[in-house]
Amino acid sequence: MRIYVGGLIHETNAFSPVPTQLADYGDHFVSCEDLYTAATASGCEVFRGLCARAAPSAPTVRADYETLRDRLVAEIAAQGPFDCILLSLHGAQVAEGYPDCEGDVVAAVRGVCGSDVIIGVMLDLHAAISRCLLEQASLVCVIKEYPHTDFPETAAQLVDLALRQRRREISPVTAFVPIPVFSLWHTPLQPSKTLVDEARALEASSSVLHISLVHGFPWSDVPDAGAAVMVITDDDPDTATRLAREFARRLWDIRDADLGHYRSIGECLDQASLAHPGPLVIADAGDNPGAGTGSDATWILQEVVARDLRNVAMALFRDAGALARVVEAGVGSTVRLSLGGHSGELAGPPLVGDFTVTCINTAARINAMPGYEPIAVGTLAAVRHGGVQIVLGDYREQVFGTLVFSEVGIDPATQAVLVVKSAQHFYNAFAAFAGKILYCDSPCSRTVDFARLPFRHRRYPMWPLDDCAASAIPPPVLVGTSSP
Repeated sequence: MRIYVGGLIHETNAFSPVPTQLADYGDHFVSCEDLYTAATASGCEVFRGLCARAAPSAPTVRADYETLRDRLVAEIAAQGPFDCILLSLHGAQVAEGYPDCEGDVVAAVRGVCGSDVIIGVMLDLHAAISRCLLEQASLVCVIKEYPHTDFPETAAQLVDLALRQRRREISPVTAFVPIPVFSLWHTPLQPSKTLVDEARALEASSSVLHISLVHGFPWSDVPDAGAAVMVITDDDPDTATRLAREFARRLWDIRDADLGHYRSIGECLDQASLAHPGPLVIADAGDNPGAGTGSDATWILQEVVARDLRNVAMALFRDAGALARVVEAGVGSTVRLSLGGHSGELAGPPLVGDFTVTCINTAARINAMPGYEPIAVGTLAAVRHGGVQIVLGDYREQVFGTLVFSEVGIDPATQAVLVVKSAQHFYNAFAAFAGKILYCDSPCSRTVDFARLPFRHRRYPMWPLDDCAASAIPPPVLVGTSSP
């Protein structure tokens, strides 16, 4: 059998200050590598196709998205025929005039490959699931873990199911329930860990082929945004429907479990005066560039300085202008900076003052998603202002691990307070030595105070923005068997 592996990946934040154009999409086959590895291990002939990815940011310019989509579709048409087409997509990609890029991409691929080809799609759990996507794809499998540690496992599942479906060994049927909830679940913790564990156990022991517990991505501001459940069974619609209904209700019941973790800046910094067995780690989740923010918000930094807190380290600030001045001044110099707050009003005002340059690394690396190689980010610098050290760069990426500190001479384990611009992917690396971890909802474009955001396209009702009860959960919808 011949398999095509490719992808088009972007997590879109409708409120992001960072524009997205064709030039922002790079050849990023690492995002498809797990699918490619699993497909190659099957012994099939595998074509390594286009895999374009842009860092999370605002909706893509319409013509640029169309160029990428058409390039992917044209490659499939030119290199085919294929028995299976496996696509790594995100699930929350939006372009100007296209609120459902994933559905649009798969429909376009279906249009050139016909109804007999198996189209398997792997999604991030921060996805907006549309009926179009489910009706045009043969299989849709969503990762389960947040932090995202199970891409390889999910890729292997998708490849196995696609090949079995192509060989007519299974006849998948999907039950889908969109849940009227804007929330997130930190899966290493209870109560969501139990649901994930039970979903995996069902996949291993019954006619259940795959269960997707979708968190959604509220900030995409599209009608399909929100939590969802998908249950795929082998020709067993009754079980699919029953389990989809049950998991949807259970996600509803824990809807506020992790939103309740978020604290204000003041509440987080109040903890700095208390004794902890290790560093107090504060996630600046509101300015998480992994969700499309500018990575230059100063809200927490300003308060740290106002309180004159000591032994504090913060990362990663993206400020090209400040970094250039620091590099020009050199290590040991004191330089006047207007730091941060440049991407828009949601980033807060710049911090203006004198900064001492403590380190410059012109070949720095930072950690990537767990399980992947570190990322070369060019120049990073550390500057000190009062009792706080700040890591500066010209690379917009969330903090995944501790390299961002150690690459500029900061030992994270010896700090009293660490502030990381990340929402959850930092967790595994820092939980190993943190005395306490707090999630801070700074007022940026990834805030979980959803009432602050100017939604235009969301559906109604939606918890927690609207009066909403469990009765608002719709019944499961069965979406075709997709058998060729």
